[in-house]
This record gives sequence, C-alpha cells and structure tokens, in this order.
Amino acid sequence: MTTSLTAQDTAFLQSRHITSDQLESYRQVLIEGYPFISLTANCQPGKEINIFDEAEIARLRAVFQEEGPSKRIVKFVPASGAASRMFKDLFTFLETGKTNATIDKFFNDLPGYPFYAELMKDLDQNNLADVAGRQKIIDKLLSPAGLNYGELPKGLISFHKYPGGDVRTAFAEHFYEAKLYASSEGEAHIHFTIPENTQDAVQAHLKDLKTSLGKKLGIHFHIVTSIQKPSTDTPALYADDHSWVRDESGNFLLRPSGHGALIENLNDTDADIVFVKNIDNVVPDRLKDITVKYKEVLAGVLIGVQTELFRFLEQAEIDSVHRDDCEEFFQKWFLRSVRQLSDSELTDLMNRPIRVCGMVKNEGEPGGGPFLVKEERDSPSLQIVETAQLDQADQSQKEMLAQASHFNPVDLVVGLKNYKGEAFDLREFRNPETGMVVSKTYQGREIKALELPGLWNGSMHYWNTIFVEVPIETFNPVKTVFDLLRPQHQS
Repeated sequence: MTTSLTAQDTAFLQSRHITSDQLESYRQVLIEGYPFISLTANCQPGKEINIFDEAEIARLRAVFQEEGPSKRIVKFVPASGAASRMFKDLFTFLETGKTNATIDKFFNDLPGYPFYAELMKDLDQNNLADVAGRQKIIDKLLSPAGLNYGELPKGLISFHKYPGGDVRTAFAEHFYEAKLYASSEGEAHIHFTIPENTQDAVQAHLKDLKTSLGKKLGIHFHIVTSIQKPSTDTPALYADDHSWVRDESGNFLLRPSGHGALIENLNDTDADIVFVKNIDNVVPDRLKDITVKYKEVLAGVLIGVQTELFRFLEQAEIDSVHRDDCEEFFQKWFLRSVRQLSDSELTDLMNRPIRVCGMVKNEGEPGGGPFLVKEERDSPSLQIVETAQLDQADQSQKEMLAQASHFNPVDLVVGLKNYKGEAFDLREFRNPETGMVVSKTYQGREIKALELPGLWNGSMHYWNTIFVEVPIETFNPVKTVFDLLRPQHQS
C-alpha cells in the first residue's frame, strides 16, 4: 500500500529532507522488520579477541605516547540520553506513594549520594520515614521546580563526591579523563552529543567546566556539542492497523532513531584518532589509572595497524600490493584471508575506517557482544551484535549468544581518515539492513518505531574491526541511581 500524500505531507517531508521513496521504505521495514543477523561463531579470547601480556601492553602504550601527540585526537562522548530511566523506581513511588524495600534503601542511603547536600538544602531531614516527606524530597529531586533530575541528561547529574566537598557531574569527569589520555601540548578536544531540549543548561555547564577546569588542570579545552540531526528522525506506524502515526498538527510523527543516528555527528568530527565512550561510564580519580592504561593500549593498536595499512596502500600506488605481507597482516589482525581477492578488491578492503573495540569478560552486565557474522558474498566478519538482532527461535543462535565469553562496554578507539589524510564518509560503510523495529506507545496506542543501525553495530558494519580484551574495571556504567553507591563510584 502506497501512502497518498497531501500537500501538507509533501511540504512537511521536504522540510525534514525525507523523500516519498524513503517514506515507503520505512513503511516496508516497519511492517516486515529487518532481517536477523546470522551468527557463525562466538569470538574466542586469544583468537578473535586479542589478549596482550604486560610486555605487549607496555609496547602499545609507548606507541601511543610517542606518536599520539602528533595526531589530532578527539574524545567523542554520546551524551544525548535523558537520565529519567535512572529514577524509574522513584517516579513510581512519587506517583503511587507505595513504599517498598527499594525505596527504603534509597532513603537509608540518601546521605551517601553526591547530590545529597544540594537536595536537602531547605528541606526537613526528619521526614525521611514519612511518605509525604519522602515524596516531597523525591519531587524536589526530579521535578523542574527542584533539581530536575527527571528531565536532565545524565551528563548534568552529580556522579561523584570527593573529600573536601568537590562534587563532579558525569560531564566533569570526562574533562578530567580527557586531560589524561586525549590531550597534547596543553590542549584537549571533546565532542559531546547532547539533547536538543536541554541545550541551554548543558552549554552553560560546559562553559563553566571549560573555564574552571581549564585553569585547574592547565588544559585549554576545545568543546564541540551537537544534537542528533532532525534528518535522521524516522516515522512510526500504529501496530494494529499499520496506519501512520501523526502528531496533533496532522504531520507524520517523527522520532529519534537511536544512537545509530550519531554516525552523522561522528562523520562531522575532524580527527585522526577518536576515543568513543558513553557519558555514564566514568569513575572517580582513584580508579582512572586503569582506564587510561587500556585507552592507550587500544590507541596503540590503532596507530600500529594504521601504519601498516597505510604503508601497503602507498606501495600499491607506486608499484603493487605485496600480497604475502598483506595476507599475513590480515590474518593476524582481521582474521581473514585476502589471497583470493583482486588487487582492487584488496585495496578497497584496506582503505576503510578502523575501529579497535575493547571487550570485557561476560559477568552478567547488559550489552551486545563480539561475534563472527555471516556475510552473503564474503568470509564471516567481526561484528558487535545486540540480542534483539538475533532470531530467538533459532536454537543454534541462542546457544552461541548464551556461550558468549565477552560483551561490549562501548569502549572504542577509531580512525576516521585514509592514508592520504582525507576523511572517510562514514555513511558509506553502514549496513542499512541492521536496524531494529521496536515497540513503543503513543497516546495509549502501541506503535512500531525504527532504530537505525547502531553507532557501534550496523553503522560500523563495513569498517575494519579489531577486538581487544579489557578488564571489567574499565566498565562502570550508571544505569540506575543506585549504581552511584557502588564501590566503583566512591572516591
């Protein structure tokens, strides 16, 4: 069924740079879904997942420390998500007034939270056991009239409290991290993706941090912020009759399409090396050393691999590709044979963006994992795959998923330029068949919505990929407010 467009529809779609053909392709995917990813095997530690001994770790760190300062380095931090999901249990209590063990624990532990002093200012601390008093406190924590934590992005939430009273937000901790591994000659570049509806608050906070921490740390911070581009928003269908969901003005309801949309923001980043790390994965100063250590390891791998690939490509321009050297190199780092490829095919394969991905041993934390994925006309490729991308009715796929030894903590170091120093167009290396259809509700009705291929999933599908084991200590996300009281977040 083709959508019959009104003049208002046509004008609206044009304003959002969506063609009628794109609209129909969205409809088809929303109804039929994306094809499942087909796993061929788990990635094994010591094979597809590189494990380095201390001698090799020291060598790789030295590579980065020696060569990194000559390169343009950017720390890229996806920070668009609201913190509302952190406070799900508190929102429920605010609405119902029903106390449970979780709520009791929150109030028993309240003095330990980094936002305690700010929260309790002008409030009666004797009301912690009273339902009405508790609701008043939570209302101040979450509502726009109070701290507004229910609507702010995670970056503005107070994450860590230090001796002497210093309280740092997640944004602030990324400034401190940038100094340690993403700065050179007194300068550091950070790119934050931020939510559009809180731009003013975020910009004000980042401006304060740039000034205060720049002076304290002796670093000139170059801060870039960007929002998820409206052109990446996608339409939705009602689940029951597959009609388009429309807003109060009668226009197509367009929704943010997940973190995969941020490939556009990354594509606009001018850098040789980019460290990619989520906003909520930060630790206090006492635990930063191990983070720095493995960031330098990943970057050392990237620089070493780039150096070899660039040498091969330069040789190919002058003479021809050295096939034996290439074969050995690709087997070592990308676990694939290139012997059957033509020179042009091999050159194309070498001339791609590179991602070096830290992988953590699976200890029950949420997140996608590293797998070998079947390709139609090629050998299996190294990919990060989410559970939702797999056919849960296929027993063999479920078994491979259950047996995965590692998971993805979103810890990447990526190379965005070719051997001539020219930026790749990252959009050319996406696999458009790797998005997800998700169920949501709109005004009480179930709808089907689209998420584009994920930033570190399908959006990087055709990149050259390397997996490296990193310790669990480098992964300390804050998914709920209670995570702030984990030992890893105590200074």
